Amino acid sequence: MKEQQELSRVGDELFALLTGTADIQTFLDEFALIAARRLSTAGDVSCAITLVRRRKAGTLAVSDAIAREADEFQNRFSEGPCLEAAAAGASVHCSDTARDPRWPAYLGRLDTGRIRSILGVPLRLEEGAQAALNLYAAEPHAFGPADVEAAEALAASASASLRFAVRAAYLNDQQKDLETALASRRVINTAVGIIMFQNTCSQAEALAILQRASSSRNMKLRLVAEHVVASANRKP
Repeated sequence: MKEQQELSRVGDELFALLTGTADIQTFLDEFALIAARRLSTAGDVSCAITLVRRRKAGTLAVSDAIAREADEFQNRFSEGPCLEAAAAGASVHCSDTARDPRWPAYLGRLDTGRIRSILGVPLRLEEGAQAALNLYAAEPHAFGPADVEAAEALAASASASLRFAVRAAYLNDQQKDLETALASRRVINTAVGIIMFQNTCSQAEALAILQRASSSRNMKLRLVAEHVVASANRKP
């Protein structure tokens, strides 16, 4: 009963933090810190949150540098207990990274001197997105059945706030992608106009010139366009 009341309090605290700040990253980082504190016996657990969307994994938040390095390393190799937990929707436990035969590419390169136990707990998100609460400890067999249960309970109590935060972060990323795409289109259109003026050619011909330059130089079209615009601005 006491544990349920505490988890409810944590859920209320997270929701208050979420609604009280415009910075979604602050909320995610705070949740990672709360999880690390609640699941540590002596400050010995590091925590990260991984989001998998469209088969691409990324680290949303971490409690410390150890968690960031371990999590990004796992994402780089596209395998590991945390990614498996996110995909399967069930907790995955690696009790000893130095002896576990699973995920050889990841564990074969992991610094087992600093990370000997890993626990991945799925976070329930909307359809099309997978996530996991990732816990790392320096000692082998650091997470017993009670620890797994506590981590799962914490993930469940925070799920509503996390769904909202991840959705907001995703929409923010979409907005940034749109702004980047629009900025790229503007500079490309400007470069096409400059080429049309310099070569007395049509828009289609100017775009073809720009695309050939991009291909021959093995550069993105936007970068070539930026060079054209910069060159034109330098001329008197």
